[in-house]
Amino acid sequence: MRRVFSAACLAVLVVSLLSVSAGCYARRARVPRPDLSAIHKIAVIPFSNISGRRDAGRIVSNIFITELFKTGLFDVEEPGNVMQFLIQERIDSLGEMELDRVRILGKRLNVDAVIVGQVEEFEDASKSSSVPVVSLSARMIDSATGRIVWSHHVKRRGDDFIIIFDFGKIRTVTGLAGTVVREMIETLI
Repeated sequence: MRRVFSAACLAVLVVSLLSVSAGCYARRARVPRPDLSAIHKIAVIPFSNISGRRDAGRIVSNIFITELFKTGLFDVEEPGNVMQFLIQERIDSLGEMELDRVRILGKRLNVDAVIVGQVEEFEDASKSSSVPVVSLSARMIDSATGRIVWSHHVKRRGDDFIIIFDFGKIRTVTGLAGTVVREMIETLI
């Protein structure tokens, strides 16, 4: 009698878990990959920050550079060289560049493309929200033509990654930013 009862409980538990986890899967639309065969070296401009969180643009830019480098897909220009260019050219608005300046940057630093971006939201878990929130947008601009060759926007919450019973929940804003950046970069490869 006990075996039948425990087998029935186990079956109910398995069916319940499968039912709950089946609702967690979301199909993502496939976006055609951009043709980046002519792009070998890129520069990442520090992201602009409209999130209200101090240093969010710098934090996300550093994560973006690190994650791009880890893919091995591109050579990434040293951030110090990019900052030196911005200072020399007196560019003070981060996240945006005029087309002429993109071309000059491409020639001076010998980069094929420039990535610019913006941090829209960068919020830690707080009283109003129990999870962090990150919203980013980025574009890759061909430095020779000025054409946008890639663009992506992602907004995620720390609980978007819950598998079951809070497993998979991302609790820190920097951890979530890393996940969001990796998701963006996956659209490049």
